[in-house]
Amino acid sequence: MKNTTIKLFAIFMALNFLSCSQEKEKSLEEIEIWNVYEIALNGPSTGNPFMDVVLKADFVNEGTTISVPGFYDGSGVYRIRFSPDKTGTWTYKTHSNIRVLKGASGGFQCVAATGDNHGPLKVVNTYSLQYADSTSFYPVGTTAYQWTSVDQKIQEKTIETLKASPFNKMRMCVFPKWYIYGNETEPWQYPFRRENGENDLTRPNYAFFQNVDRRVKQLLDLGIQADVILFHPYDRDWGYFRMGDAMNKRYVHYMIARISAYRNVWWSLANEWDVPKIKEAIDWEGIGTLLKNEDPHQRLRGIHNWYNTEDHFYDHSRPWITHTSAQTAQFYNALRWRGQYQKPLLFDEMRYEGDVERGWGNLSAKEMTSYFWMAGLSGGYPTHGETIRNTSDQDTEVRWWAKGGILMGKSKERIGFFRKIMEELPAHEMWPALEVQGDSAHLNSNIHTFFKESECYLTYVADSARTLVLDLKGNTDYELQVLDTWNMKIMDTKTVKPGVYEYTTDFPYTALKAILKED
Repeated sequence: MKNTTIKLFAIFMALNFLSCSQEKEKSLEEIEIWNVYEIALNGPSTGNPFMDVVLKADFVNEGTTISVPGFYDGSGVYRIRFSPDKTGTWTYKTHSNIRVLKGASGGFQCVAATGDNHGPLKVVNTYSLQYADSTSFYPVGTTAYQWTSVDQKIQEKTIETLKASPFNKMRMCVFPKWYIYGNETEPWQYPFRRENGENDLTRPNYAFFQNVDRRVKQLLDLGIQADVILFHPYDRDWGYFRMGDAMNKRYVHYMIARISAYRNVWWSLANEWDVPKIKEAIDWEGIGTLLKNEDPHQRLRGIHNWYNTEDHFYDHSRPWITHTSAQTAQFYNALRWRGQYQKPLLFDEMRYEGDVERGWGNLSAKEMTSYFWMAGLSGGYPTHGETIRNTSDQDTEVRWWAKGGILMGKSKERIGFFRKIMEELPAHEMWPALEVQGDSAHLNSNIHTFFKESECYLTYVADSARTLVLDLKGNTDYELQVLDTWNMKIMDTKTVKPGVYEYTTDFPYTALKAILKED
């Protein structure tokens, strides 16, 4: 009888423990995989928390431990942001050199993703990008360098414009920019405390960085990747590229803690790293290695050149670089660069649609659109920019490339057509080929082809009176379309047999798309 009682008691305790565990698990906050879980703690606001307080949390899930840095966010509030990469129960415990911030613990239940949450991007097939859940992603970028540094009304216009745009990637600076064509304005707020023209780099302006957070999150909600540029040389006398090695690294640590948990973040070390005055001012290898070693979420990392020749490229074979970021329109070199660096190739700056005097900012809309087709079919990923003055606001000079606001050009709709075509194809499995017509510098005459043999082919030429040739492999018929890429029209659709197919165009900006017909 005694043994029976003991056994029943043991069973009761086991069931009670299991029930309590299940109830505890049910009571935990639920967070979707790849979303942001945030811990907010109250701590000291006196002294200089930015410089003096160390804070992190260890997140644990079934043998996996990820250490995540925290940051001070002003008004006595400290935050730790974490994006879980697997489902299940995560627990955490904080560590700090401040007693009140040390030893906080808790947990959450990480559940499956829903809706448009496909996770962060990863490199696949050497040259392509894909979401963590294996959903395809084809980057179609734009540029608004200092949109988070301008008047809040313009920032809101930028978000509204992006909602109706074809772009799913945005190049953007953290620091404000001072440059010609309407960039000669002070930022809405400064990144650090500034008095009498002097920065106190030990005291961030938390409102400035909170605004960056908010804008990155808004881009995430729109399905737009935020390619965040950490440094640039165009900062008047603000001195943000001359902060010194120690403060550069502290700032980068701070940015990691603030925004790396957002799954749409990319890191770009610089816009135009090789401008002489910044080239030697920053330890690029040190910053790149820091990001690789200390970003707990391992976001994509790149660095962008100034002069558009190969000898100004950073060495993209460096292990901390995840993709080649290039300022150039030498699409005819794309196949060689892909082979050389063995990484995705981003044409992050290939001149802009606009009407300014400088050659980099006076492409016509037709040229900008054509650059997208040439860059894309060369195996790279193209990026848009626009330098046309926003004439809807006569009180200030606002151009999209610099400040965001409103898109005034005519290429955006055509870029949307390009994106639609590319997303209909298995682009991450396709390979580029190039037929050079005479001098390779005559881009309009070059014929670009992108293909997956025996499955799909896409070829493009900007010039008219050219003959496009497709060597269609296989034993099954193809559906072939003739595309007018400027007018966004399918000019003809027909069934063609495997073999060599020739088409002579009599209108410019022509593409042929051939897809294997299903049985």
